[in-house]
Amino acid sequence: MSRFWHRILAALTPGVRLLIGSLAAIYLAAVIGEWLHAFDLYGWLALSGPKFWHGQIWRLVTYAWLPAGILDLLLNCLVLLLIGGQLERHWTRGELWSYCLVAAAGAGVAKVLPPFSNSQPLAGPAPMLFGLIVGWGFLCGREQITIPPFGETTVGKLVLVVGAGILLGSFFTAGITAAIILSAGGFAGWLYLWLKHKWLMNLASRAATSERMRRLEL
Repeated sequence: MSRFWHRILAALTPGVRLLIGSLAAIYLAAVIGEWLHAFDLYGWLALSGPKFWHGQIWRLVTYAWLPAGILDLLLNCLVLLLIGGQLERHWTRGELWSYCLVAAAGAGVAKVLPPFSNSQPLAGPAPMLFGLIVGWGFLCGREQITIPPFGETTVGKLVLVVGAGILLGSFFTAGITAAIILSAGGFAGWLYLWLKHKWLMNLASRAATSERMRRLEL
């Protein structure tokens, strides 16, 4: 039991801790506001096409910090625990948050573009967390991981299987629109990491060329 709690605490890196805390706090505030009939956070923060196109652009990312229910909160916090800490060890806290915003915005853009731009509100961090799963595969795809009782595999293969399962589950339970929005979150995260990787490789190449030229001049 002590080993289990040690693993949980190890996964609670500072960035993950703040993400989980913000999700829980906003969900609690939304429940209290609805219960007291004092305010409606879902009405202010959830994403819908018509409200976005009328200038409420904050909804493009705020929807992802508004869990759709207690089960949605718990499941996505579990994903954050399992994957968020792994990613934060490769990034800084700010890079983790930036990536989450990119994945959330990518799914949000898919939601507000035709033919998905409708008044049905979108809420919940699932697209953002799907982006984290894709990011884990991008960064750690070649790493070996043991999955009892299936044995050893690579992170990349695990991400492919899990990602396909999530998309199929979303398609059969919520429809093709929900699956496309999830995919958009993952694609936005992947594109962000790919462009960042290309940029860093270009900088490294320029630095190496400059160093060679400096040595030749000497």
